[in-house]
Amino acid sequence: MGRNLDEVINNLPPDRQARIALLAEKKMDDMIAHAATLTDFRKAVGKTQVEVAKELGIKQNAVSQLEKRSDTYVSTLRRFLQSLGLTLELSVISKNGTRISLPNFHPWEEVDSNAPASGPDKVVKTTSKSGG
Repeated sequence: MGRNLDEVINNLPPDRQARIALLAEKKMDDMIAHAATLTDFRKAVGKTQVEVAKELGIKQNAVSQLEKRSDTYVSTLRRFLQSLGLTLELSVISKNGTRISLPNFHPWEEVDSNAPASGPDKVVKTTSKSGG
C-alpha cells in the first residue's frame, strides 16, 4: 500500500524535516506575497474551500461565491482572511503620503528597516493594537 507525503517526511532525519519545513514556509510566504485573489491567498496557506467554510460556519458554495466577488463587506473580508491565519489592515493615505490609521480597524504596522526580513515586504509591529 502507498504512503502519503506526511509519512515519508516523518521517516526522514530531523535535520532534513526541519529543512523541508523551512522551505515550505518560504514558499508559502512567497505565494502570499504574490497573491492577487482570495483564492490565491487560500491556496497559499494550503486550505480548501470546505475547510474555510467549516471555520466560517458557512457552506462551501458560499466560499466559492465570496472568492469570485469584486465587492464585499470589509467585515466579511476580514473574517475570510482570519480563517486563513491572515490579518486585514486598513489605512488612509493622504495626497502627501501620510498614512492615517482608522481607529475602528486594525492599525497599520510600519516596516522596521532595522529588523531582519524574510521577504521584501516583511512587516514588523511598531504600533500598539487598538481592537478591531
